[in-house]
Amino acid sequence: MVIYLNIPYSSRKTAKEYGGLWDKKKKCWYCEDENNELCRLFEIKKEIEIKGEDRTFGGDELYIDMIPKTSYFKNVRSIFNEGDWNLIRHHIYERTNNRCECCGCKRGKYLEAHERWIFDYENKTQKLIRIIALCRLCHQSTHYGHSKVFKDINKINEHLKRVRGNNDEELKNHIKDAYEIWKKRNEIEWKIDVSIIRDSGFGFEK
Repeated sequence: MVIYLNIPYSSRKTAKEYGGLWDKKKKCWYCEDENNELCRLFEIKKEIEIKGEDRTFGGDELYIDMIPKTSYFKNVRSIFNEGDWNLIRHHIYERTNNRCECCGCKRGKYLEAHERWIFDYENKTQKLIRIIALCRLCHQSTHYGHSKVFKDINKINEHLKRVRGNNDEELKNHIKDAYEIWKKRNEIEWKIDVSIIRDSGFGFEK
């Protein structure tokens, strides 16, 4: 009998000490005895379902979508506990067969989870609506402002042109429009709504 467990990365030493086994394909710990102490230390791995997620939002288009300054460091990874975040992101990767949802390349363990949000200006609410799997370059392209400071922006510009099918002028206009949206977003102190994750049974950090 195989029992999959919700064990965060920081507890991997404990998992080994208590005889836990690592499933490379599912990327999670398991044991073969329901009476194993691990089953009491860690809850059994949840079946993943993100309730209310709109997987059509934004389609498979790659676009610059910068987070407002007032919402820095308020992403899903920072809000939920480590074990649940790992379950969420690996679920996102598995459902796309480990492919980037924008450029289509297969990146396996090098994929990253990216949140897409709806900005309700009337209610000043930034609502999580979808989580997608992106390769590193697509993710860096999406967070263009941050990447412009810390990454090779010429490489990112070329990637954006290739994936979006833009010429230099079209990309220039896209970047300009993205910054205008970002400046408007920066004027508001947003309330963060992550109810699609919370309502799916995942835990907040204490």
